[in-house]
Amino acid sequence: MAVSKAHIKASNKYNKENYKKIQANVKPDDYDMINDYCKKNDISKAKFIVEACKYYIENHNEKS
Repeated sequence: MAVSKAHIKASNKYNKENYKKIQANVKPDDYDMINDYCKKNDISKAKFIVEACKYYIENHNEKS
């Protein structure tokens, strides 16, 4: 099914208003480990990273 230009424009507008990007450069071995885990557990890399960050924040004391 072809996607119309209007649909692409609307999707881009929605994403711009509702999401922020996080970009990271990782070593190939680390990427492969994350990618393999996500495939085996049927989870997106974005969801994995968010859940991992939440877990870390909730389980580590803040330095103040």
